[in-house]
Amino acid sequence: MPLVVLLASVRTEVGFWDTGDLQTVAWIAGIPYPTGFPGYVLAGWVWTHLVPLGSVAARLNALSALALAGGAATVAALALALEAVPAAALLAGWAFAFAHPVWLRATYADAHPLGFALAFAAVALGVRWSLRGEPRALAAALVLGGAALAVDNTTVLILAGGVVAALGRPWPLRPVAGGLAVALLLVATAYAWLPLRSAQLSAARADPTLALGIPPGRPFWDDHHPAARHGFVRLVTGSDWGPGDTLAELLTPATVRAAWARFEPGLEADLPAGLLAAAAIGLALAARTASTAAGAAPVAVAGLALAGLLPALFGASYGPEADPLRYAFALYAVLAVGLAVAASRTMRAFGHEAPRTAGLVVVALLALAVGREAARGGDIVAARGERDAVELADRVVRATRDGAVIVATWDLATPLAYRAYVEHGLGRRVVVCSLPGDFGYLFARWLQTRQVAVVGDAPPLVPGLRSKLLSQGDPPVYEMLRR
Repeated sequence: MPLVVLLASVRTEVGFWDTGDLQTVAWIAGIPYPTGFPGYVLAGWVWTHLVPLGSVAARLNALSALALAGGAATVAALALALEAVPAAALLAGWAFAFAHPVWLRATYADAHPLGFALAFAAVALGVRWSLRGEPRALAAALVLGGAALAVDNTTVLILAGGVVAALGRPWPLRPVAGGLAVALLLVATAYAWLPLRSAQLSAARADPTLALGIPPGRPFWDDHHPAARHGFVRLVTGSDWGPGDTLAELLTPATVRAAWARFEPGLEADLPAGLLAAAAIGLALAARTASTAAGAAPVAVAGLALAGLLPALFGASYGPEADPLRYAFALYAVLAVGLAVAASRTMRAFGHEAPRTAGLVVVALLALAVGREAARGGDIVAARGERDAVELADRVVRATRDGAVIVATWDLATPLAYRAYVEHGLGRRVVVCSLPGDFGYLFARWLQTRQVAVVGDAPPLVPGLRSKLLSQGDPPVYEMLRR
């Protein structure tokens, strides 16, 4: 059911911001914004070129839906491993999939859903290893962890909890060595692709902004130019925005308070009427899960909790992060597992005399909570056919001449790049993703042979030039002219 609903809710057109960038870059196998997401770009390239249905944008959007539906299945499987009854485990998967922040982010392209799905599956297998001692589960956890890091290196925050979760038993050498070797190969191959692809694109001069005198390293084709060592480091670490400062204070009381203040209203909306407390109690009870290894369950559950908390703490306290809730997928997944365990233990504790009645009551309450979440998704479904980004590109084409240089900031440039490089609908126009002042010193040169247009909320101020309104709308389009 979650897969069907999530796929039916997927947005059908290109988006703004990071979404439009990934929808463009995955199709052309370019270099996206930090942290590079090489595994996501490669998977997205294969996916969008193999699946013939819908627009390229819709295909990549659907990849998020598939990933989070897979995450829901992992939630259910993990709840079963922690001795939840099947009905409660199933509803836990649904509760995760239909939580408003999760469902919304299943409708558009983003690297985080796929990274989360792989990383959380690795965590679940780490828990399985601790509880059941299956070497194949541990080896598979390591391989999936490598795949997750290749997709999105911020999944290390989830995987750190997975490592703890797998410490309930001593690790056997052979499966660990094999799984770790495959994981390292996946990570090394993925991140080696970034500088190799960057060098190839530079040599081919695939980025049309190079012909304008702009140095390499611009978005879409070759962001940060990772063929150069400093560009690679800046891209992969995201150092331009200082994530290290946040990581250094991740577990401080101030960070925890900031995260609670940022996430508590949303959690209260998604898990009302004591469900949040019930989930916490369920996780505590899960630490008493029967296990053949003494003390394995507490370690596994502690790691599980850590896998949910660390990325949420980072997302909530990282100042430059515009969408902290995409770091909360694991938190919602862990809480859903806790709910399933709490419901199952309640059924067992109070159902001795009338187990069927107790089971029906508990399952009905869980189903009511899931149904409430599903009912809140009307706005998500309504946004399915949103065309604001398409209409912006249409308006820019109408307002500008073929061959024009179109300057737009990141959030507005991404659908223009999609129109240019995926749909080939901008003719000879060139999209420059920047503030007007970044390359204002080149405008006079461009004006010798081209029209120069700026998309933005206010008339651009460039020394020696004036602006003329070309197209009203939100945002307007201006033409740059000599004084």
